[in-house]
Amino acid sequence: MNTASSPTKKKYTSTWLSLVLCLTCSKLTFAGPIPPSMADVAYGDKPAQKLDLYKPAGSGPFPVLMYIHAGGWQSGDKKWFMSDTDKQRFFSVGIAIVSINYRMLGEAQKEGVFPPVLGPFSDAKRALQTIRYHAEEWGLDASDIALSGESAGGCTALWLALSPEMADLSSSDPVNRISTRVVAVAVAGGQTTLDPLQIHQWVPETSYGARAFGMWDASKANFDAFMQKRPELEKYFATISPAALLGPDNPPIYLAYGHSLDEAKKDDNYYIHSPEWGVGFQKLAQEKGAVCLLQYKGQPAIGYENRDRFDFLMHYLRTSKRSEGGNP
Repeated sequence: MNTASSPTKKKYTSTWLSLVLCLTCSKLTFAGPIPPSMADVAYGDKPAQKLDLYKPAGSGPFPVLMYIHAGGWQSGDKKWFMSDTDKQRFFSVGIAIVSINYRMLGEAQKEGVFPPVLGPFSDAKRALQTIRYHAEEWGLDASDIALSGESAGGCTALWLALSPEMADLSSSDPVNRISTRVVAVAVAGGQTTLDPLQIHQWVPETSYGARAFGMWDASKANFDAFMQKRPELEKYFATISPAALLGPDNPPIYLAYGHSLDEAKKDDNYYIHSPEWGVGFQKLAQEKGAVCLLQYKGQPAIGYENRDRFDFLMHYLRTSKRSEGGNP
């Protein structure tokens, strides 16, 4: 059982782009849904706090990708997160995958959690710590864990990856004493800030974001009310908004968006997942000294052409030992 309070700290700089990548990814279609190696494993005492573990063939220990599903923190399930073909891409290079469920905003609000988004956020943190705590037992590599997710799950993944170490070494719960640091994060369609002023500056057409603070209706009137409440909510942004957590000690970041900046038809769903979230975030990341790649429709990630976020994740999970001076 892994009881170390934190794994070896990894050093990240922009020179990562000079590393040679040797990933080959099969495009074959694999028959039938791939069942998890371990299903509905509890990582807490709430019904939603469950995870599924998918392991490749072999004895391990395997690096781990933890995946957080989409759904606006109001819907979705850990079973629907990645195609079997993409799972096989990770398995082919010896990487395990964990997909998690978590409390939705409504449940967190009923429990008195404020802002309600701390329900799914803290659940993701607990899931990560649980994976690391049981790593030896489950045949996983506790020092080699990366994060991914889509839409709101992507926002959660960014929050967890960019937050400073959250291990509580004084806790009586051994899981709480486990490190929350990861080697990389790559998300699709993720919202990158929860500050309404920043949202308005980066994606002025959207009314998304207020739900994280218990204001459910994604309407302009509700967003205006969100903006009016900003002075009393501002104290939360420094610790829950991914953009506020940017800095040189962040693990490498990859943002992917399925839309282009110049699409003819732009509806509410477009703006919720607009590449504008990534453009503003990447600019700020560069100012703060963080490594952040951005890819959207019609625009590949600079220096990472012909590869995607999964290649990015596999690269860091497979080379983290090398970056520490150990064996590749």
